[in-house]
Amino acid sequence: MVAINGEVVARGAQFSLDDVEVITATLDLEDVCSYRGELCQPLMGGFLLPLSGGVDSSSTACIVHSMCVLLCQAVEDSNSQVLKDVRRVVGDDAYTPQNPKELCARLFTTCYMGSENSSQDTCSRARDLAGEIGSTHVNINIDVAVKGILGIFSVVTGRWPQFHANGGSNRENLALQNVQARVRMVLAYLFAQLSLWARGRPGGLLVLGSANVDESLTGYFTKYDCSSADINPIGGISKMDLKSFLAYCAEQFQLTALRGILAAPPTAELEPLKDGQLSQTDESDMGMMYSELSVIGRLRKISKCGPFSMFCKLIHLWRDVLSPIQVAQKVKHFFRMYSVNRHKMTTVTPSYHAESYSPDDNRFDLRPFLYNTHWNWQFQCIDNQISQMPASPDNGDQGRLEE
Repeated sequence: MVAINGEVVARGAQFSLDDVEVITATLDLEDVCSYRGELCQPLMGGFLLPLSGGVDSSSTACIVHSMCVLLCQAVEDSNSQVLKDVRRVVGDDAYTPQNPKELCARLFTTCYMGSENSSQDTCSRARDLAGEIGSTHVNINIDVAVKGILGIFSVVTGRWPQFHANGGSNRENLALQNVQARVRMVLAYLFAQLSLWARGRPGGLLVLGSANVDESLTGYFTKYDCSSADINPIGGISKMDLKSFLAYCAEQFQLTALRGILAAPPTAELEPLKDGQLSQTDESDMGMMYSELSVIGRLRKISKCGPFSMFCKLIHLWRDVLSPIQVAQKVKHFFRMYSVNRHKMTTVTPSYHAESYSPDDNRFDLRPFLYNTHWNWQFQCIDNQISQMPASPDNGDQGRLEE
């Protein structure tokens, strides 16, 4: 068949036994140009990022800021193509960026999506960083939306779930965290589509994600939350590398707000505060530190280690800080998280790959996403190996093997 712009203008016989059939049609190729021009509207007018005040989202924000620095330098160096592209994106043929901060205000929208479980500290860190890089920053309270969704559930079931701190079960506690996370994704896309419309500008914004490779590998995020975006610039970067990047940005771009962000404990802020202070931290939820997770993740993804081979490597790598039993516990815990949450990898936001350490499994890693989460044979091999090892007088009896 012959088609143009979605319309079939000529076709051969629907059923034919001929080896070859020739059909012809006369087309105006200018129609294709006009049609594609329509598809380009509304154009992409910049980026939107849910900015939580933590290391991950701040890293994505700094990547955009550094892009604005490069753009302004190119314009200053009389790069006419860059200037043309900038003018097209901001929708102003007479615009010339004056400095990175001013350009960032045009291209970049950040939003802090707070709730009753958010602390003033994270709100202030997000606001201060947005002020230093120049992004258009808004505060959005999600409590009304969350309560509305829970109200629908309550009307249907007659039950209102409670956080664990308020006497609720683990299922209730997890569901309440997930509702908050997923509401943020919905709001991010709403504001991305209509923020420029509200300002009288054409086009929409691309939603940027901020889930690092370590969290993605263990599944430490809510499926279809703010990790769901159009593109995730840091999806192939570990937490430890992101911290190094922020330290560089603080020095290179004089972003003093990053020092407080680097010093703060990573937290999702999805559970109730205690006396106004954090009651939830990422490392406590995950059961291991990010420094440990970065090592484990590279062994799994780059070295292709399974539970037993990873254990054998780590008992030597961590021999000065952890006993073999403690190493076994961390390896087992990681592989349980990895296998239970691996289904999330099939929907992970596309990332930029700077190296072979990546969680982008549905495009980058062809291993299965369904595993026996008990790893019976592999974990038994670890236990057998430990039983053959001499106990350390200092820490050989620490910990207990997980069954």
